[in-house]
Amino acid sequence: MALSQIIVTSRYLKSGTQKSKNKRRNYTKYIATRETVEVRDQNTIDRNNNATKNQQELLRGLLSDFPEAQRYLEYEDYTANPTVENASELINTIIERNADVIGNRQNFVGYMAMRPGVEKRGSHGLFNEKDEPIILNQAANEIAEHKGNVWSHVVSLRREDAVRLGYDNSDAWRELVKRHISDIAKAQNIPLCNLKWYAAYHDTTHHPHIHLLVYSTNPKQGFLTKAGIDKIRSAFANDIFHDDLQSIYQEQTASRDELKAVSKNEFESIVNIIASNDHTDPQLEELIRKLYIQLQNVKGKKVYGYLPKEIKETVNKIFSELAKDENIRQLYDKWCSLERLKYKTYTLKETELPELSANKVFQPLRNMIIRTVLNMKPFDANT
Repeated sequence: MALSQIIVTSRYLKSGTQKSKNKRRNYTKYIATRETVEVRDQNTIDRNNNATKNQQELLRGLLSDFPEAQRYLEYEDYTANPTVENASELINTIIERNADVIGNRQNFVGYMAMRPGVEKRGSHGLFNEKDEPIILNQAANEIAEHKGNVWSHVVSLRREDAVRLGYDNSDAWRELVKRHISDIAKAQNIPLCNLKWYAAYHDTTHHPHIHLLVYSTNPKQGFLTKAGIDKIRSAFANDIFHDDLQSIYQEQTASRDELKAVSKNEFESIVNIIASNDHTDPQLEELIRKLYIQLQNVKGKKVYGYLPKEIKETVNKIFSELAKDENIRQLYDKWCSLERLKYKTYTLKETELPELSANKVFQPLRNMIIRTVLNMKPFDANT
C-alpha cells in the first residue's frame, strides 16, 4: 500500500536592493530565452519521449540555482521517468515557485492570482478567510508595501490524490487553510489576531497546489524555522490524509500487539525450557539465569524503571537476544514498514528507525521479560 505524499515548501519574500533587482532582471532574461521553446506545449514532440538535450541543460541550470527543487514531487517524477512531459512540468514548477526571485512582491501576487491554471474566483484566483471580494491591485500593493517579511508557502499534491480526496478546487483548499490558520500562526510565531493571509489554487496537470502568503500586521513579528515548517506540513497532511493515516494507525496497532503477543509466548517458552534444564542457547540461558538471581536480591518495585543500572543492562541484553528471533524480526519489519509509510506523507527523506530493543514503543516488552523471569519456578542457579 503506497501512501500519498504532500510537499510543503516555504520561503520569505523581502524587499530587494538594486543588486538583487539586477539579479532578478538578469534571471528573467535567462528564463525568457529558453522558456518559450522548452516549457510550453510542443505539438511536434511526443511528450513521452526522453527529455530533450535543451530541457536537460535548462534543468541543470535551474537545479543549480534552486537546489531545493530536488524536494518537489515533480523532481521525483522526472528522475523516475525523464520524459519531455515530466521535464516540462519540473521546469514550469521551478519557475513558478521562484517567481518572487524573478519579480517583485507586487508582481508576484498578481502572477499568483492570474497565471494559467489558477482557479479564478471572479476576475482572479486570490482568496482569504473573508467572504468579501478581494481587489487584486489593493492586495498586491498591501503586500508590496508591507515593511516586514511576507512568507510564501506552496502546498502540493499529486493529481490522483487531489481528485480522490476532494482537493481539486479552491473551496476545499480555502476551508483547509481556514481550519489550520491557528496552526500556521503558531508555527510562524505570529499572534493570530495579527496574522493576514492570501492564497490561490493552481489546478496544474500533475500536481495541483496552492500558493499561500502569510504575514503579520506588525512588521516586527514572525519568524519561521525548519521545525515550524514541519508543523505546518504536519497540520495539512494529518487533515488531508486523515482516512489514509487512520487505516495505517489501525494496521500498525494490530502489528504492534501481535509482536508483543508473539514475543511473550516465545519468551515464556524459552524460560520454561531453561527451567527444565533443556535449553540450547547458552548465551540467552546465562542471561536469564543471571536476571533471575539479580531480581531475587532487589527490594521495592520490580519494574524496569525502578531497577538498578546493572539489572537494566541484563534486561536490555535479553531483549536484544529475543529480538533476533525470526518471527519477531519479521513482525518488527512489518511495523517499521508501516511507520515509514506514515512518514512518507510528510517527507521524501528515508526515515531511520531504531532496532527493536531500542524502540520506545516496545518498552513494555522489558517489563514482560522481568515479569516472566520473576514467575519462573525456582531452579538451581549453578546447573
